[in-house]
Amino acid sequence: MALTASSPKSSDVTASVYVYGVTWADGLDLPKRSGVAGAAVATVAHRDLAAVVSPAPDAPVRTKRRELLAHMEVLQSVFESATVLPVQFGSVFPGGDVLVDELLVERYDELVALLRQFEGLGELRIRATYRQDEILAEVVRGDPRIARLRELTLTGGSSADPRRIQLGEAVARRLAALRERDARAISSALLAEAHDAVVEEPRTEYELLRASYLVELRRVAEFDALMDELARGERGRITFSYTGPLPPHSFVSLTARRR
Repeated sequence: MALTASSPKSSDVTASVYVYGVTWADGLDLPKRSGVAGAAVATVAHRDLAAVVSPAPDAPVRTKRRELLAHMEVLQSVFESATVLPVQFGSVFPGGDVLVDELLVERYDELVALLRQFEGLGELRIRATYRQDEILAEVVRGDPRIARLRELTLTGGSSADPRRIQLGEAVARRLAALRERDARAISSALLAEAHDAVVEEPRTEYELLRASYLVELRRVAEFDALMDELARGERGRITFSYTGPLPPHSFVSLTARRR
């Protein structure tokens, strides 16, 4: 079944479709890969817009790593040659004609404006995590009270010794203060090279920054250089992971009707 359609009511788009994202219809190169559930990727078009889709699986799409990766890889493949607005994972329309009516027609002006807004922009994801042994040593060196409590608890006392509780609380407070300071400094430096940022809550005690930055694709090299500079300055203290450029998942995620 061909899912590519040139009009909202084309008769070949009546079966349920899984939706990945919305992009420009003109000159689109379809991904050379399979989508969710191994289905072939195609488009459903209306005027200047095209929804990237594949035949929907018979069963509901579950949040499994394999399917999440397939969804992301299709969007990444489109993004390599075109601006694309990601649609929320698991979105299914009961037919391509319904998709056109309820997404591409009903939200046409909004989608065109968003595509223009994100033209030439990509998402870069940053994760910064303390090296545990190094940061704990820094905490002890930087606070005489913590150093003294540590010395006292090492030389004696049971596990119920109240000084152990005091030590744990003091370390946690100092670590939180360092995390806030370092996260603010790193994020401020990166934001100077970005249009926008989305910062998430840290997920572990030693993670200080998990954020996405919206960057001009033509300036990714400058952002790379800044990341290298930050990483060199924090070598031995903080480890960084750096991914992108990606479609702007953190800055626009279209919600669509589920089957």
